[in-house]
Amino acid sequence: MKIAIIADIHANCTALQATLNDIAKRGCDTVVCLGDIAGKGKLVNECIELVKDHCDIVLLGNNDEEVIDTSILTPEHNRYLRQLPYCHEVMMSGRLIRMFHAGPDTTYNYVNTNPLGSIEDRFKMFMPNKLTLSQHLADVVIYGHVHVQTMVKFYNRTLVCCGSVGNNLDYVRQKARDGNDLNTTCASYVIIEGVLNSPNYAPLDIDFVQVPYDIDKELALQGITDEQSPLYKELKQGRYRNPARIRHWLPEDNEL
Repeated sequence: MKIAIIADIHANCTALQATLNDIAKRGCDTVVCLGDIAGKGKLVNECIELVKDHCDIVLLGNNDEEVIDTSILTPEHNRYLRQLPYCHEVMMSGRLIRMFHAGPDTTYNYVNTNPLGSIEDRFKMFMPNKLTLSQHLADVVIYGHVHVQTMVKFYNRTLVCCGSVGNNLDYVRQKARDGNDLNTTCASYVIIEGVLNSPNYAPLDIDFVQVPYDIDKELALQGITDEQSPLYKELKQGRYRNPARIRHWLPEDNEL
């Protein structure tokens, strides 16, 4: 079984379509969306339609929660977001794999999701609670929320951030060291492949995918021409619009 895991579309229709095309070419059996279809961009309803048509499992993100009962959604899409679940779990190749948007306890978690955080904070991502589907410690956790593709192993467990389809970012920046912005601004997602519903250990693949897409086309669709606008900097340069929120994550000489 090959499962594509996407997250954090943020109403970026061009990036989402490019990602779905790539997933189809790779022959994935299932597509899971970890939430945040909404937020930042304007094409929310268009993206919800694509997600409804192409994703088998869709979870709730914090930006999705924020737009429920607002005027930007059609009534049908408002009902759709209201019924989204919090968590999804699969047993694959002998590992319990748990997926959610951010932390195991809330879609707004910015502590345990910190890609530069402490081991103790990040270990809590594996713990079950009343919102998880089982009460077992997970072997693999896959989340989105912070828009940075990462994978780290500790305590014989694997923690994966799948990155962002429509708003991929890199927080550690310095002009003298930065590579090509396109290394960050591609639409990003993860594919896992293994033996589904098997308690027996077998090969498990975790693949990071980065898909180039027409960023200028998306900016035109969004009506954004100001190079100083937050969304322009995020889509073209991968620079987060709110560095004060994550200042405690970053090196002192960071130039975000």
